[in-house]
Order: sequence, then C-alpha cells, then structure tokens
Amino acid sequence: MKRTLLLLSLLLAGQGALAADGNTVPTPVALVDLLPPPPAAGSTGARHDLDVVLATQHARTAAESAAAKADAERSVFRLVDVLGSDLQASRLPRTAAFFKRVAALDKAEVKQAKDYWQHPRPAVVSAQVQPLAAEKPGDWSYPSGHATFGYTSAVLLANMLPEKRAAIFARADLYAEHRIVMGAHFPSDVEAGRLAGTVLGGRLLDDPSWRADYAAARAELRQALALPGQPPL
Repeated sequence: MKRTLLLLSLLLAGQGALAADGNTVPTPVALVDLLPPPPAAGSTGARHDLDVVLATQHARTAAESAAAKADAERSVFRLVDVLGSDLQASRLPRTAAFFKRVAALDKAEVKQAKDYWQHPRPAVVSAQVQPLAAEKPGDWSYPSGHATFGYTSAVLLANMLPEKRAAIFARADLYAEHRIVMGAHFPSDVEAGRLAGTVLGGRLLDDPSWRADYAAARAELRQALALPGQPPL
C-alpha cells in the first residue's frame, strides 16, 4: 500500500520548473526512494544475478549477440521496428524529437540512482563475464538505463498506439533482456529499469508540458501506420 501511494504521489506531483529552452521540467522522480536496493554483494540475490548472466553468456548464439549489439542503440526506432521497417527517424521527425527528449530525461533520472547505489557491472563482479562491448568508466549497473528507456518508451508508445500494445511491450522486454545477453547488466538491473520506466512513462503522460509534443508524435506515428487519427478508448 505504501508503494502504491508513493507511485501515485510521484505521478500526480506538480508541473515543475521552467527550463532554459522554454520546456517545463518535471519535478524529478526520486528513483532511490521508489526502487528496492540492488542485491548486496555475497547475497543469494547477487549469486543468482551472476548465475543468470553466466548462463545467458554460455547459451547466447551469434544471432542473439548481433541483435543485442544492435539494441545497444538507445533509440525508440529500435523498439518500433517490430511495427514495420518503414518507421525511420528521417520519415518521422516529430517522433524522433519527442523520444530524444524522453531519452535525455530518462538518462538524467537514472544517473542519480546509479550514482547513489554505485552497483558494479557484471564484468567487474566476475572475471568470468565476457561482455560484448566495453562500458564507460564510472557508469554503474543499477538500474539499467537502456531498460528504463525501453519501458518509458513502451508506456508512451502503447498509449499512442493501443492497437499495438502487446507487440510494443514484447519488444521492450526483448530490448531490456538484451542487456543481459550483452553481459552489461544483471537481471535485477533490468527489473529495476522496468519499474523505473513504467513510472517515468506514466509521469510524462500526466505532465501538461509534454502534451503538445506527445500529440504531434502520436499523430505522426498513427498516420505512418495508416491508423485512425484518434486511438480507440
């Protein structure tokens, strides 16, 4: 009950301050107060996290590795590829601009949480982990920024395109899961990203300062997919 009330208070909080570019900045979501802490070193949860990363590493195929590397790009167009190959940034400038703004907000919110917990990446925890790409020094593991962005975007896309909701969330799941395939994140990082993204996506849907850009992106996407102008209730 306490967590439910906290989620509601975050989503219904005030509009925030005015940024230099004229956009209203939402009041920051205190992810450190919302998310559970990462598993402590040596705990059962930490051992399970590492076991899953190593098992995924052992089982990953060349095709899965290539798909995971492609999903390292933090772009909404990685997520909407499931809806059609014609959905490209060059053809959807309003959608691209809206989700670029989403990505910047997500990154700032997640960085605060990462810096607070300073949870090490899998390759730092165990030399057995062989990541598919090197991560930036000082970029911590918990929560996963890619997973957060994937689920924030999925919440927004699913409300723009409710007819495609199942496919959108399935693609977000795969996008997040690829962070484990990459050896870049633990399952607990990805789960924390799912929770964080769900809250952030809901918050943006409720924020008046995002409505005009959201509506423009929705109209553009629906037109590109030959869907009716207004989504069904």
